[in-house]
Amino acid sequence: MVLIENKTNIKLTFEKPSINIINENKELKIISDLLTGICLEKKTTTNNNVMKSFLTKKIPSISIYDFLERIVKYSKIEKSTLVLILIYIDKLCDMNNVDITFYNIHKLILSSLVIAAKYNEDKYLSNQFFAKIGGITKKEIDNLEYQFLTLIDFSLYINDEIYYKYEDFIQKEGE
Repeated sequence: MVLIENKTNIKLTFEKPSINIINENKELKIISDLLTGICLEKKTTTNNNVMKSFLTKKIPSISIYDFLERIVKYSKIEKSTLVLILIYIDKLCDMNNVDITFYNIHKLILSSLVIAAKYNEDKYLSNQFFAKIGGITKKEIDNLEYQFLTLIDFSLYINDEIYYKYEDFIQKEGE
Protein backbone atom coordinates (compact mmCIF):
# COMPACT_ATOMS: atom_id res chain seq x y z
CA MET A 1 0.00 0.00 0.00
CA VAL A 2 1.37 3.40 -0.91
CA LEU A 3 0.34 6.00 1.67
CA ILE A 4 0.00 8.99 -0.60
CA GLU A 5 -0.63 7.27 -3.91
CA ASN A 6 -4.35 8.12 -3.81
CA LYS A 7 -3.65 11.84 -3.81
CA THR A 8 -0.43 12.20 -5.78
CA ASN A 9 0.11 8.90 -7.66
CA ILE A 10 3.76 8.67 -6.69
CA LYS A 11 6.12 5.75 -6.39
CA LEU A 12 9.13 5.54 -4.22
CA THR A 13 12.96 5.88 -3.88
CA PHE A 14 16.32 10.45 -1.36
CA GLU A 15 18.96 12.77 -1.56
CA LYS A 16 19.28 14.80 1.57
CA PRO A 17 17.27 17.97 0.90
CA SER A 18 16.88 21.12 2.95
CA ILE A 19 17.41 20.98 6.68
CA ASN A 20 14.48 22.29 8.66
CA ILE A 21 14.09 21.65 12.37
CA ILE A 22 10.54 20.75 13.31
CA ASN A 23 9.26 23.63 15.36
CA GLU A 24 5.54 23.27 14.86
CA ASN A 25 3.11 20.50 15.64
CA LYS A 26 1.36 21.06 12.31
CA GLU A 27 3.47 18.50 10.43
CA LEU A 28 3.02 15.97 13.19
CA LYS A 29 -0.75 16.40 13.10
CA ILE A 30 -0.86 15.95 9.32
CA ILE A 31 1.30 12.82 9.36
CA SER A 32 -0.57 11.46 12.38
CA ASP A 33 -3.96 12.05 10.74
CA LEU A 34 -2.78 10.35 7.55
CA LEU A 35 -1.44 7.28 9.37
CA THR A 36 -4.46 7.11 11.68
CA GLY A 37 -6.81 7.24 8.68
CA ILE A 38 -4.97 4.35 7.07
CA CYS A 39 -5.07 2.35 10.30
CA LEU A 40 -8.81 2.93 10.60
CA GLU A 41 -9.26 1.19 7.24
CA LYS A 42 -7.68 -1.96 8.70
CA LYS A 43 -8.82 -2.39 12.28
CA THR A 44 -7.61 -5.97 12.69
CA THR A 45 -4.18 -7.52 12.66
CA THR A 46 -2.78 -8.70 9.39
CA ASN A 47 -2.02 -12.40 8.96
CA ASN A 48 0.97 -11.55 6.81
CA ASN A 49 4.05 -13.34 8.23
CA VAL A 50 6.23 -10.58 6.80
CA MET A 51 4.95 -8.19 9.46
CA LYS A 52 5.10 -10.58 12.44
CA SER A 53 7.99 -8.70 14.11
CA PHE A 54 6.07 -5.42 13.97
CA LEU A 55 2.82 -6.67 15.48
CA THR A 56 1.74 -6.00 19.03
CA LYS A 57 -0.76 -8.17 20.91
CA LYS A 58 -2.75 -5.12 21.98
CA ILE A 59 -3.16 -1.73 20.37
CA PRO A 60 -0.76 0.64 22.19
CA SER A 61 -2.51 3.13 24.45
CA ILE A 62 -0.46 6.04 23.11
CA SER A 63 -1.98 7.72 20.06
CA ILE A 64 -0.01 8.01 16.83
CA TYR A 65 0.15 11.79 17.31
CA ASP A 66 1.42 11.50 20.90
CA PHE A 67 3.97 8.88 19.78
CA LEU A 68 5.27 11.14 17.00
CA GLU A 69 5.35 14.09 19.40
CA ARG A 70 7.36 12.01 21.89
CA ILE A 71 9.80 11.01 19.16
CA VAL A 72 10.35 14.61 18.07
CA LYS A 73 10.63 15.87 21.64
CA TYR A 74 13.34 13.42 22.68
CA SER A 75 15.19 12.79 19.43
CA LYS A 76 15.19 16.36 18.07
CA ILE A 77 15.00 15.02 14.52
CA GLU A 78 15.00 17.29 11.52
CA LYS A 79 11.84 17.82 9.50
CA SER A 80 13.43 16.00 6.58
CA THR A 81 13.86 12.90 8.77
CA LEU A 82 10.18 13.02 9.69
CA VAL A 83 9.31 13.09 5.98
CA LEU A 84 11.65 10.13 5.42
CA ILE A 85 9.83 8.14 8.11
CA LEU A 86 6.66 8.48 6.08
CA ILE A 87 8.40 7.63 2.81
CA TYR A 88 10.11 4.55 4.25
CA ILE A 89 6.88 3.20 5.75
CA ASP A 90 5.19 3.79 2.42
CA LYS A 91 8.03 2.03 0.63
CA LEU A 92 7.86 -0.99 2.93
CA CYS A 93 4.12 -1.35 2.42
CA ASP A 94 4.39 -0.94 -1.33
CA MET A 95 7.25 -3.42 -1.77
CA ASN A 96 5.68 -6.09 0.44
CA ASN A 97 1.95 -5.58 -0.12
CA VAL A 98 1.26 -5.25 3.61
CA ASP A 99 -1.24 -3.21 5.55
CA ILE A 100 -0.68 -0.61 8.23
CA THR A 101 -2.83 -1.23 11.28
CA PHE A 102 -3.04 0.01 14.84
CA TYR A 103 -1.26 -3.25 15.76
CA ASN A 104 1.91 -2.46 13.79
CA ILE A 105 2.11 1.30 13.18
CA HIS A 106 4.06 2.24 16.33
CA LYS A 107 6.84 -0.25 15.64
CA LEU A 108 6.87 0.76 11.97
CA ILE A 109 7.27 4.40 12.96
CA LEU A 110 10.01 3.60 15.46
CA SER A 111 12.02 1.34 13.16
CA SER A 112 11.73 3.75 10.24
CA LEU A 113 12.83 6.56 12.60
CA VAL A 114 16.03 4.69 13.47
CA ILE A 115 16.78 4.07 9.81
CA ALA A 116 15.86 7.58 8.64
CA ALA A 117 17.87 9.24 11.41
CA LYS A 118 20.97 7.17 10.66
CA TYR A 119 20.65 7.90 6.96
CA ASN A 120 19.73 11.56 7.16
CA GLU A 121 21.09 13.10 10.35
CA ASP A 122 24.67 14.22 10.86
CA LYS A 123 24.39 13.16 14.49
CA TYR A 124 21.93 10.54 15.57
CA LEU A 125 21.07 8.79 18.79
CA SER A 126 21.95 5.24 19.74
CA ASN A 127 19.56 2.34 19.28
CA GLN A 128 19.46 2.12 23.07
CA PHE A 129 18.07 5.67 23.23
CA PHE A 130 15.58 5.04 20.41
CA ALA A 131 14.42 1.89 22.21
CA LYS A 132 13.85 3.94 25.36
CA ILE A 133 11.83 6.52 23.41
CA GLY A 134 9.71 3.74 21.94
CA GLY A 135 9.28 1.75 25.13
CA ILE A 136 10.96 -1.42 23.85
CA THR A 137 14.27 -3.18 24.43
CA LYS A 138 17.48 -2.50 22.51
CA LYS A 139 17.41 -6.08 21.26
CA GLU A 140 13.93 -5.54 19.84
CA ILE A 141 14.81 -2.23 18.14
CA ASP A 142 17.90 -3.87 16.63
CA ASN A 143 15.70 -6.66 15.27
CA LEU A 144 13.03 -4.25 13.97
CA GLU A 145 15.67 -2.14 12.24
CA TYR A 146 17.12 -5.20 10.53
CA GLN A 147 13.68 -6.54 9.55
CA PHE A 148 12.64 -3.16 8.14
CA LEU A 149 15.86 -2.81 6.14
CA THR A 150 15.45 -6.34 4.79
CA LEU A 151 11.86 -5.64 3.73
CA ILE A 152 12.95 -2.56 1.75
CA ASP A 153 15.97 -4.38 0.32
CA PHE A 154 18.28 -1.94 2.16
CA SER A 155 17.19 0.68 -0.37
CA LEU A 156 17.40 3.97 1.52
CA TYR A 157 18.08 6.43 -1.27
CA ILE A 158 15.10 8.63 -2.12
CA ASN A 159 15.49 11.00 -5.04
CA ASP A 160 14.71 14.70 -4.64
CA GLU A 161 11.57 14.55 -6.76
CA ILE A 162 9.95 11.92 -4.55
CA TYR A 163 11.09 13.60 -1.35
CA TYR A 164 9.67 16.96 -2.39
CA LYS A 165 6.35 15.39 -3.43
CA TYR A 166 5.93 14.07 0.10
CA GLU A 167 7.13 17.30 1.69
CA ASP A 168 4.82 19.35 -0.57
CA PHE A 169 1.90 17.08 0.30
CA ILE A 170 2.49 17.64 4.01
CA GLN A 171 2.83 21.40 3.54
CA LYS A 172 -0.29 21.66 1.36
CA GLU A 173 -2.33 19.68 3.86
CA GLY A 174 -1.24 22.17 6.53
CA GLU A 175 -2.54 25.19 4.62
